[in-house]
Amino acid sequence: MTMIGESTVRTDRDPAGQPPGVLVLCGSTRADGYTHALCQAARLAVECAGFRALVWDLGERPLPPADPAYHRDPSQHPDPVTRELVMLARESAGFLIASPIYHSSFSGVLKNALDSLSMTEFRGKPVGLMAHGHHLSAVQVCDQLRIVMRSLYALTVPEQIVTVPADYRKVADRQVLADQIAVARLASVVTAVTGLAVRAS
Repeated sequence: MTMIGESTVRTDRDPAGQPPGVLVLCGSTRADGYTHALCQAARLAVECAGFRALVWDLGERPLPPADPAYHRDPSQHPDPVTRELVMLARESAGFLIASPIYHSSFSGVLKNALDSLSMTEFRGKPVGLMAHGHHLSAVQVCDQLRIVMRSLYALTVPEQIVTVPADYRKVADRQVLADQIAVARLASVVTAVTGLAVRAS
């Protein structure tokens, strides 16, 4: 493990020779939306920290409705896409979870994804929360997700990021996180998650 500035960069590898992974779970179905852009910025930040960014975009890879029959062991779910997400979550050292604000909470597709997972995937792992809305009241996304993460025995870091449209600029027909304060806040979230993942391993 090496230190670069205030960031912890993990240089060890798993038995397959790969760096540990952080699952970036995008709870938006809009491919050109701000939440998607936030997740892309998170992916780059994770990679800069020396971890693998495992991005799951629920718009591109939707899941069937959660089935309570597999609540205790979702790896036995008959749907192959659900099983793939479960395995990806299990191999991840930490999580970054993002959602736009929907009715003072997080999106339905994200709720369904979390309901398709179990405590096994989250227990003792660090989680960073990310939200987007037209106003900073989108912090309600993080408030609600903290409750859910607590029930899954995850270690939710105190750092979080909430963005608004003014934090982005359009580059080649896509949104890019550009505000330097927002970029720095995202970096602090990623540093907290990756740093805790290092200590927990």
